[in-house]
Amino acid sequence: MTPSSPIRMKTSQHVRSFSLPSRTHPLLSQFDEHLSKLGETEAKYNSLSSLGHNLSGLQDLYVSVDDLIHMPHIQQSWTSIQESNKKVTDDVLDTYIKILDACTATKDIFSQSKHDVQELLSSLRRRKYTTDASGMYLASRKQAKKAILKALKDLKNLKITEGVDQLEAISLFYNVQSVTICVLESSLSYVMGTKAHSSLVSKIMHKKCKEATKNELDQMNEALGGKDIESIQRQLRNMELRIQDIEEGLDCLFKHLIKTRVSLLNMLTY
Repeated sequence: MTPSSPIRMKTSQHVRSFSLPSRTHPLLSQFDEHLSKLGETEAKYNSLSSLGHNLSGLQDLYVSVDDLIHMPHIQQSWTSIQESNKKVTDDVLDTYIKILDACTATKDIFSQSKHDVQELLSSLRRRKYTTDASGMYLASRKQAKKAILKALKDLKNLKITEGVDQLEAISLFYNVQSVTICVLESSLSYVMGTKAHSSLVSKIMHKKCKEATKNELDQMNEALGGKDIESIQRQLRNMELRIQDIEEGLDCLFKHLIKTRVSLLNMLTY
């Protein structure tokens, strides 16, 4: 008996089904592999570097999705679902808009964090490091946590449909959306310095998410009370580079989200 695929999910909508190629098809196998890797690494958010790594893995998943969208079976199934129950396809397309908003909010939070790091580093380079500079950094961090809480609340309210009917074609897009939400949620939870929430990808992969360790930004909060300026500068430079990588990863994710949504819209207009 063939093992259950990790991307099989359910929907409560009743639509006409379409048979997809075997899971041994190279493109589908590649998709499963990328999804599995994200499930295995999602519990290892213990540094800014790991966040960047997982955003890179998410980009690989979207490249795989772009290839799958061009498969005739996927296209036929997508248009068939739209003809049978337009609400299902509308929900998928609307969810992409909400994820785009969440991606933008997440990028803004990391951009502000990078700006704070650059400002503090600039003060140190000009030898104008004072308690005021430190205080401004800590105040900005406190303000950022309010934005993070709002973004996390929005993600929590963004639910992916589940139901009783197995529809592998539509579940492919549900799973991609679920994993994307998870990566954004876990990234925000980590940078806030909270325990990582039990995420959607953990449910898909049947794994439990481990607690996040204290992040680099909180470590910097503690380091500011010391006198080793050179060590603080090294930490700030490393943080700046890692946050830059995350920003670039979020930029790429934003473009992939738009490309996928446009491709799905185009299939419905042909």
